[in-house]
Amino acid sequence: MRILSYSFETALHLSEPVREHDFLLRCRPKSAGGQTVLSTQTVVTPDTRLLELTDGFGNAVLAGRIAAEHDEFSFLSAGRVLVDRADQPCEHAHPMYRRPSALAACDEGIAAFARDAAGRDSADVAGDLWGCVRRISGALHAAMSYEPGSTFTTTSASEAFAQRRGVCQDYAHILIAALRSLGAAARYVNGLIVGDGATHAWVEVHDGSRWRGIDPTNDRDVDDDYIELAHGRDFSDCPIEAGVFRGGADQRQELFISVRDQSMRV
Repeated sequence: MRILSYSFETALHLSEPVREHDFLLRCRPKSAGGQTVLSTQTVVTPDTRLLELTDGFGNAVLAGRIAAEHDEFSFLSAGRVLVDRADQPCEHAHPMYRRPSALAACDEGIAAFARDAAGRDSADVAGDLWGCVRRISGALHAAMSYEPGSTFTTTSASEAFAQRRGVCQDYAHILIAALRSLGAAARYVNGLIVGDGATHAWVEVHDGSRWRGIDPTNDRDVDDDYIELAHGRDFSDCPIEAGVFRGGADQRQELFISVRDQSMRV
């Protein structure tokens, strides 16, 4: 159990003024799944009214619109979260998390990799599910090279696996595709982690009773160092920021992220 303080700011610099900017933000954690939000605040610049929503996956969403011209856009989310992954609630896994999705569809290469790494096929994976999860995560960690800029947010699991390069989003998509090919329910999670100055992505697997997290990029179980912001079938279901505006400006983005432990381990 830990209390984590976080500060997450994204600044978007535009090459020329834009207008009629509609956006959705999934930058605010929610009390669920082993974490309790103690305090949180969100500030958007230019200032505008924010509508608080919940999407179809249960994620907290902020929706807003900036009609006037602007060449800078930023949002800051900050607060404190009590994290206790040992206190994950029992929860049903929707069948959609066992099926292929846009960015986490399996091909024969990933399916064969999953069978070889797990040491078994889908017929008997349930008897040693978490052991299989760890073996596949470890094999994927060894097979892939972490290379920023080698993929895009639209890169599929198959494309990233074929080149054996990617970032945390790609590691998560490949692991999800591999686990689903063996019949497991797996979902994509994005959020923040202690000691990392960027957003992060990992995987949750349903063990028959509750969701458990695995981080294939770092090949470790998800513990109390992690703050979840949103989850879905893959990245396309839960981007932290999405928006459209009227104008032809080029964009440059900066991130300023801090996650610190405010408690002693219990």
